[in-house]
Amino acid sequence: MRLSFKIAKSFLFKNDFSKNGVVNVVSFIGLFIGSLSIILSISVLNGFQNILKEETIKVNGEYLISNYNEVSDLSIIDEIKKNNIQYSIFDNEEFILSNNSSQKLVTIKNILNKNHLKFYKLNLINKEKVLKDNEMIIGKSLARSLNINVGDNVNIFSKNINLNSLALPRSTKFKVVNIYSNRILRIDDYLIFISNNDIINKDNLSLELIGDIENSRILEKRSLSWKDRNRQIFEATEVEKKITFFTLSLIIIIASFNLCSAIIQISSKKIREIAILMSIGMSKNSIRNIFILYSYLIGLSAISLGVLTSLFLIFMQNRFSIITLNPDYYLVEKLPMVISIFDIFYVFLAAIVIIGIFSIIPLRFINHMSPNQIINKQS
Repeated sequence: MRLSFKIAKSFLFKNDFSKNGVVNVVSFIGLFIGSLSIILSISVLNGFQNILKEETIKVNGEYLISNYNEVSDLSIIDEIKKNNIQYSIFDNEEFILSNNSSQKLVTIKNILNKNHLKFYKLNLINKEKVLKDNEMIIGKSLARSLNINVGDNVNIFSKNINLNSLALPRSTKFKVVNIYSNRILRIDDYLIFISNNDIINKDNLSLELIGDIENSRILEKRSLSWKDRNRQIFEATEVEKKITFFTLSLIIIIASFNLCSAIIQISSKKIREIAILMSIGMSKNSIRNIFILYSYLIGLSAISLGVLTSLFLIFMQNRFSIITLNPDYYLVEKLPMVISIFDIFYVFLAAIVIIGIFSIIPLRFINHMSPNQIINKQS
C-alpha cells in the first residue's frame, strides 16, 4: 500500500499537473464547492433549529410532565429537587379574552406558585416579572390585535359558558401588567400568563422542566421533550436538512464524473508505466489501488479544504455577525450558523463513498490488460 501511495503521488505531482491536469483542477474545485455548500447550508438550518429550541424553552421548558397530581406524585418533586432541575407547576386552559367589543379565544397558563414565573425567560417590555392574583402578562401580537396596553383591564370568560344567577356569562377581571414577545413560534398571539388560585383547575396540572433528567428514570418515563411537543416543526426542519444535503451532494457527484475522466486520462498516459509495473510482479489489485489513492488524494484534499473553509466562515459569522438580516422579515438580526461533528462526518462519509464508486468504474479495463502486448505496442 505504501508503494501504491508513492506512485499515486508521483502521478499527481510529477506530471505537469498545472499544464495538463485541467480535469483534475475542475474536479478539485467542484468537490471543494460541494463540501463548502453542504456545510454552510446545514449550519444555517441548524442555526434556525437552535433558535426554535431556545424560543420554545423560554415559554414551555425543555420537558413536560402532564397529569400531575400534588398528592400521588410527590416523588416527582423529590426527583426534581434531587437533580437540581428547574420546574414550574401550571394549569393550561382555553378562555375567551374580552376587551371592549373585541374577543378572542386564548390559552391561559395559570401558574400555581408565583415564584415559578421566574422559570420562564420572557422577553418583557417591563423587566419586573411579578404577578398578583388579578394580573396577567399578555403577548405582544395579541395585545396589538385587541388594542390592549399595559395598565388596561380585561375580562376572561370560560369557553364552556356557565351562567350565573343573573343569567350572565361568568367572568374574571384582570389587569395587564406586562407584555412579552415571542415571534418565532407566534406564541405571543394566543398565550397568556397569570397566577390565580381561584380559577386554577388542580385536576389538570402539568409540570415544565429545564435541566438534565437523564439521571432520573421517573422523570424520563413521564416527560415529553421539546422535540416531541413540537414534532411537526422539528421534523419539517430535519426533512429540509436531508433534502439540502442530498441536493448539494449532486455537486460532489458531478465533480466525481470529472474525477472519473481524470483517472481515464492519467491511466492512458501512464499505460506504459503500468505495463512495466505489472511485468515486474505488481498485481492488478495493486494497480487499481494506485488510481483509487490518486482519486482520493484529489477528492479528500478538496473536501477537507472545503470543510475547513466553511468552519472558518461559520466562526467569522458567529464572532463578527458579517451577514445581518432584517428582523422584520427573518425574525433574527444575524444569520445563525451552527455545525456539529456529526454533520462533518456525514459529509466525509458521503464523499468517500461517491469518490470510491467513481474511481473504481474506469478501472475495469485493467482486468483485460496484458503487459507484454502493451510494451510491444508502445515500442
